Amino acid sequence: MISYEPLWETMKRKNASTYTLRFKGRVYNVGNSTIKRLRTNQSVSTNTLDAICNILECDIPDIIKFTPDGGSALEAAIPQNEAKMGPR
Repeated sequence: MISYEPLWETMKRKNASTYTLRFKGRVYNVGNSTIKRLRTNQSVSTNTLDAICNILECDIPDIIKFTPDGGSALEAAIPQNEAKMGPR
């Protein structure tokens, strides 16, 4: 799961608001709908992530966090008999 929790912490640390993202983000096309997507941990483009990093002068780990969903998608995709045989 992708979380933008670090974004809000970074914004707080830099005294930035969503207005900052929208105002400075006009050049990068960061609008209200993008802010809404970030607040609800929905997907945004890599262009948006790049824009936020430029606006806040930070790096990707400062705005996004990945947490595995639980089970491995790779393990789920491998049939059980192949998983027991090991790598080929």
